[in-house]
Amino acid sequence: MVEILCPHCDEEIGLDDDAIGEFSCPHCDEDFTWGGLLDDGESADFYDWKSFWIGFGIPNLFIIMAWGSGILFDTYRIRSVSGDAIGLLHIVSFLSWITILIYGIHIKNKAMWKGSLVGIASAPAFLILGIVWYVVATDWSMF
Repeated sequence: MVEILCPHCDEEIGLDDDAIGEFSCPHCDEDFTWGGLLDDGESADFYDWKSFWIGFGIPNLFIIMAWGSGILFDTYRIRSVSGDAIGLLHIVSFLSWITILIYGIHIKNKAMWKGSLVGIASAPAFLILGIVWYVVATDWSMF
């Protein structure tokens, strides 16, 4: 017997070891396909990792750009621009997380909104790492 998670509701379902085909989830009554490979030869991995990384990664790119631009502008001693860029890109990052979260919920893409929630939950860690990276890269010139 194989225990799998329903691709729609994430509840555990028990299937026979040699089960192949289309099944109905006993928890949410949604149909799903199981059996190793799909008709087009692709793996039957139903979790949408691309959407997860969109939800998680795009807002984090804004944070990376924020601290990268801060370090770049610090080299030229343009303090007001670097501070504005860091703050603005952090705001854009947060707004993009919220937008992707709402969009993922709206289109019922569980992987996308989960990626966004993981990103929001890890934002404080990225903020602390960004501050440390900035301080070390600029030789503690902010203090």
